Amino acid sequence: MNMKSSLLGLAVGIVGGATAMLLSTPQSGKDVRQSFKSTKEASQEVGSELQQRFSSIKDAVDMIKSEVQTTLPNVVADVKTSVQKFQEDTAPIQNRLKGNIDAASQSANELGQAASEMSMEVEKLVNRLTFKKQ
Repeated sequence: MNMKSSLLGLAVGIVGGATAMLLSTPQSGKDVRQSFKSTKEASQEVGSELQQRFSSIKDAVDMIKSEVQTTLPNVVADVKTSVQKFQEDTAPIQNRLKGNIDAASQSANELGQAASEMSMEVEKLVNRLTFKKQ
């Protein structure tokens, strides 16, 4: 609809320009008719060229739309499949890492407990040594 109003505006502008030229020119009738004829031919050429360009643009948009409609669902399906496969492939690794982290945490707790016990033993030994010196 916007294209129609643009073309209508173009046509009105051409007709208005031709009318203004006719009324303001001191040319003879034969010259004016020749001028109208050339203006009419030029406007028909412009109109024809515009129609061809708009038709080409419409065809290109239709082709792109068709490509997107056929390609997009396949791309979405491929991405979903890839994500699912990635999750399946990494699940065992995640489980193994979780087990390793749990084991490392338990080892750290045991080491902390052992270090605490050793500290207490060292403190006892220090106390005995200092007690024997006195």
